[in-house]
Amino acid sequence: MEAVKVIAIKGKPLDFRESPTRRDDPSEESPFQEAVNVTGTAVFDDDERLMPLISSYLSHALREADISQQTAITYGRNLGYTCEYLMNRREFRDCERDSAFLEIRTHVIEEYFAHLREAEGLSKKTVRNRDSSLMAFFNDSLCRGVDDVPAPRTAPNPYTAGYLSPRPNKNLVVACSLNNLRELILATQSERERCLLQFMYDAGVRRSEVPRVTLKAIDDALQFQDTLFISPGVSEPVNADYCPLHIDGSKGPADSFKPRQTLVSRATLLRIKKYHASPLYKMTKRQFKGAENTPAFLNAEGGEYTPRSISKLLERTSERALNLLKIDRMISPHKLRHGNAYALLRTPDIGSDYLDRLVTVQKTLGHSRLSTSETYTQIPYDLYQKLVRPGTETKTKAGEMAELSQQTRLRIDAGDMK
Repeated sequence: MEAVKVIAIKGKPLDFRESPTRRDDPSEESPFQEAVNVTGTAVFDDDERLMPLISSYLSHALREADISQQTAITYGRNLGYTCEYLMNRREFRDCERDSAFLEIRTHVIEEYFAHLREAEGLSKKTVRNRDSSLMAFFNDSLCRGVDDVPAPRTAPNPYTAGYLSPRPNKNLVVACSLNNLRELILATQSERERCLLQFMYDAGVRRSEVPRVTLKAIDDALQFQDTLFISPGVSEPVNADYCPLHIDGSKGPADSFKPRQTLVSRATLLRIKKYHASPLYKMTKRQFKGAENTPAFLNAEGGEYTPRSISKLLERTSERALNLLKIDRMISPHKLRHGNAYALLRTPDIGSDYLDRLVTVQKTLGHSRLSTSETYTQIPYDLYQKLVRPGTETKTKAGEMAELSQQTRLRIDAGDMK
């Protein structure tokens, strides 16, 4: 499987000034521009030969912003794996590169999916992912003519009736509990990392969204808490326990952002601001110009976090907590996001009823459809309430975050470098 190689680039500048294709005489005009921006995808087989049908389809989709760069890589791998399977079948051994896709029939694709499940042991969800890539390839390229150019494939479209793989089973969501979050936080002696872990849980952000949270976004959210509110039956004004935080969300069309507002507890934001007031953060933020360009969280070297480094942080802290027998499974970044959803569903101070809170989950997590948020209702709310720790049934999410900050906050001294 690893023999398939996929390269996808979007708007990458290529410099031809040192290219051997340039003439030695500078007075002669070069046939190439000195620098061009390139967008495209190339998929190679195990002999490092280009697969033209797949590469052409993905390059066009990437240029037209129909898919993101990461989607192009995923589709390229999935289609490349399918091509490898086809080339090992007797009827396709004489086909040139990926031309087997022009001849393949429905029953062969179904046999391929059965092979993935039975011989390779892949889950139905993974098989459906391969199925989605193939369906897009056939519907958007092989069986579709453009202007006066006929479709490359003359045989019938195997995807006229939709997916060919079995529907995946819906698994129950595995979330990070508040207790698991506390143990993760205690597994690191860095207040900087503790702030980040609490923020990811409280804000419900994806790991890819964290690097785009800026110092200005935190400051703007905290300005909201300066607004005083009068509650019914209460004469004294009170500060809001939650602040709306702007997120440049992932999963927008192609590689675009999908802006949304999420609700973050004031206690979490205040904890972050204490980190921002430390000599450590003040020293490392100088390399960035303006609060709108300064990341809210910086790594041990003073640089920006990446999605991969955030995953590594969760792996490292999970392993420590596991070794101490404080948790019973690894906690991924997305489990923190799931934990946020359940925390919103059980907090009594957001929304008038359970459905109201479910809509809040949809909006703050950036789900396009309410049905996605309904994944969290697979455990009935009354049963979920019985699963939380005794004595926490009436606690609010804001109160839990304030308590967590108080229990786990570390002082950052002037000499601390990490």
